[in-house]
Amino acid sequence: MTQFRKWMGCIAVVVLLLAALGFQVAAAELTPATIRMDFIIGGKHAPWFVALDKGFYAKHGLAATIQSSTGSADTVRTIGAGGADFGFADIATMIVGISRGTPVRAVAQFGYVGATILWPEGGPIKSIKDLPGKSWAISPGQAQWFLMPAYCRINKIDFKAIKIQETAAPIQPAALATKKAEFIVMYRASNDEIAERAATKVGMKLTRVFMKDTGLDIYGHGLIAKDEDIKKRPAFVRAYVQGTLEGLRYARDHQEEALKILLNHKPELDPTLTALQLKNALTEVFLPLESVQIG
Repeated sequence: MTQFRKWMGCIAVVVLLLAALGFQVAAAELTPATIRMDFIIGGKHAPWFVALDKGFYAKHGLAATIQSSTGSADTVRTIGAGGADFGFADIATMIVGISRGTPVRAVAQFGYVGATILWPEGGPIKSIKDLPGKSWAISPGQAQWFLMPAYCRINKIDFKAIKIQETAAPIQPAALATKKAEFIVMYRASNDEIAERAATKVGMKLTRVFMKDTGLDIYGHGLIAKDEDIKKRPAFVRAYVQGTLEGLRYARDHQEEALKILLNHKPELDPTLTALQLKNALTEVFLPLESVQIG
């Protein structure tokens, strides 16, 4: 009996070693992939964490790592320079990057541009025609920085007459709430909701104008990849697109679980604000009515 136990113990050790070796081999088969978001992590980024947590990226052969960013221009630049493999960024900003020689492309597209122009009710701005001569809190390189000249041209607004007030992206909502700036341009499902919350705290009501509803009816954010990978590693790029879209679909169908997954990864986020951002991303920005109708 003692000898039998010894043999069983040896067999158990061998099985465990083989299992561990098999796990290491399986893990080694996954290709590392760094994914850079368009901004500070918030509710709209839940689909990527869902794809990571539910194993959608791993199923397609990716060992994914998700990064935050300071803006779409930063994301596009970082991918082009090789600092990240893939990204999520404003397509208009990507086009500007391409025009300057950045070797990237969009490989999938999510909805229309989600940019919103916000200003206090009852102030000097009554409509977008009043923007010239008013102060705009903005940081060069943000997606809004590139969108606004086109938006103004479409609406026959003198862009050069707008007073640029360089302000770091995270504090732009506070700049409006404290009246240090007269208007800001935010993104729905991201800092738009943050600005709304900041204004509410000081008893300020905001007027919101969507760029897509007032002339700038263009594509919004998309999945970004390097030209070289698209040409030489199409399966690598396809894995990112497929994994992300699976995460998006799952988040759409399981919003509460998607929120929990994101908060598990980013417990510092405010649950109420994050839930609102996620809801708005899935129902207003990423999946517009046409997407829902067509499927």
